[in-house]
Amino acid sequence: MPSPVMAALKDVADGVRLAPLWWRLGLDQTASRFQRSVLGPFWMACNLLVVAFALAFLVSTLMGVDMSKSYPQVVAGLLAWSLVGTTIAEAQAIFLYNSGLMQSQRLPLSFYVFLHAQKAATNFLFQLIAFWAVMIVLHKFVIPHWTLIPAMAVMLLIVCFQGFIIAIPSTRFRDVAYMMSYVVQLLFYVTPVFWMADHVSPRNRWVVELNPFAHQVDLLRAPLLGHAPAVNDWVWALGTTGVLALVAFALLAMFRKRVVFWL
Repeated sequence: MPSPVMAALKDVADGVRLAPLWWRLGLDQTASRFQRSVLGPFWMACNLLVVAFALAFLVSTLMGVDMSKSYPQVVAGLLAWSLVGTTIAEAQAIFLYNSGLMQSQRLPLSFYVFLHAQKAATNFLFQLIAFWAVMIVLHKFVIPHWTLIPAMAVMLLIVCFQGFIIAIPSTRFRDVAYMMSYVVQLLFYVTPVFWMADHVSPRNRWVVELNPFAHQVDLLRAPLLGHAPAVNDWVWALGTTGVLALVAFALLAMFRKRVVFWL
């Protein structure tokens, strides 16, 4: 009988092997969500752009920042947050949402986590297209920095590891799902998504510098605006990835067999 660690590694390997299946299933679930809709998944992008306009107007009014400068920063920040923070709130339902499939089909747990990451990546790409379209209309379009591709790869790894860490306890303790909505809302306000870190006083700068989500947002926002992310952002993102990987594999090794009984 394989050890729990080897069984967890095999679970992840089997999930990777089933990539064509969860890739296709993720596309089908995204399409079915917007069935009979004219704009389809672009409705998510419309929501992003409207919220970004409202927040940029608020920032420019209260802080005296030129809206032509604040809007690209805010909409790029919200676009990054859709992959950084929104996926945290959605991760609690990874196994609960697929409970019927889990109880009828014997698939690795990583299959459902990769399915979650695939849908997050699809949503991000639709919003990215809308972001570029609006920037062209506003004559603010810049060629994205090449680091956008590795930054997205790192963030998708973080999404997967966070998926294990949040979904496993959420399946056993349903209160975690309610708690995560409040946690994500709090993180949104303390992370420089719609406000700029430059406006924080040096005394309170630690709120940004010690916030791993702030570095993850900047890791995506900087290349979206044509700049390379700071080295510090890479260090924090890669360090966070390593820590999350260890915790995710530990949880998967300990509770892999129990999750289906918790549904």
